Amino acid sequence: VDFAAVGSSHIGGNIATNAGGIKVLRYGLTRDWVAGLTVVTGAGEVLKLGGGLVKNATGFDLRHLMIGSEGTLGFVTEATIKLALAPKPLSVLMLAVPTLDAIMKVFAEFRSRLPLTAFEYFSDIALKTVADHAHLSSPLTSSSPHYLVIEIENTDSSIEGEMLAVFEKCVEEGWATDGAIAQSETQAKEFWRFREDISEATAPYSPYKNDVSVKISDVPEFLEKTDSILKKNYPDFTVVWFGHIGDGNMHINILKPANLDREQFLKKCAHANDLLFEVIRDLHGSISAEHGVGLVKKPYLEFTRSPQEIALMKGIKAVFDPDQIMNPGKVFD
Repeated sequence: VDFAAVGSSHIGGNIATNAGGIKVLRYGLTRDWVAGLTVVTGAGEVLKLGGGLVKNATGFDLRHLMIGSEGTLGFVTEATIKLALAPKPLSVLMLAVPTLDAIMKVFAEFRSRLPLTAFEYFSDIALKTVADHAHLSSPLTSSSPHYLVIEIENTDSSIEGEMLAVFEKCVEEGWATDGAIAQSETQAKEFWRFREDISEATAPYSPYKNDVSVKISDVPEFLEKTDSILKKNYPDFTVVWFGHIGDGNMHINILKPANLDREQFLKKCAHANDLLFEVIRDLHGSISAEHGVGLVKKPYLEFTRSPQEIALMKGIKAVFDPDQIMNPGKVFD
């Protein structure tokens, strides 16, 4: 599991939100790597869950109930984490893509023929924001509304040739208008900076952030609908799109206009959330893909969870935390 916030995130928070990061395609989510947990519940009980066993078909796996619970059921005091072999050498490409539909065609072609470790998306506004902030120049000669950073594991000697063949097909089909393959580790890191430095580059603009997900096949429809809604209702907003498009997870950063104070900006963003989350609900997506619900997303939980699910979750919390002392007020009241 690899996070863009690798320098600031901690394993406890990763477990609490079941974080995914930039290489879910290859390595899955945090829960896939948690072999065991020791948890102290709100009732003061110490639970040892999982025990590092690979197989254990003896009822409910409470370990997975704790993962992603945002600290509302108990404190994680110990975690046993599985390890993976270090990856083989990696190749990194950066592509300019003309349309959202083309992105999905590029994804399908690369995924069907190569061992992908990452398939990341960012908009032209994101690229320009990072370039201006970090004083970087785009490695591509032409501009485009959409960009991809693609990482591939060189598992055997045939990968390089196949990668070039896929790249050439994407260009020939018109799915990509420009592209480059990193020729060194230094250049690969520079390609990645255009994706990983987005949060730092947008920070001076006090962005309002959303972290959402839909089925991978619904990504183009979601992007088109929400981008249209935001442009129509909030023409003064600058929206920076980026995310883990290979697993359906998109990040939406709305930059605060200079003429709005913080309170006015947040009020407009709250209204934008209602419109955005209606699209999420229609597409059966999630209002929080990996950052959790916490306080900010709590009023919108019903867009993703049914009343029956919320009632069951409240009942589970009452069992583990009868006095409501574990991270009170988070997820739901």
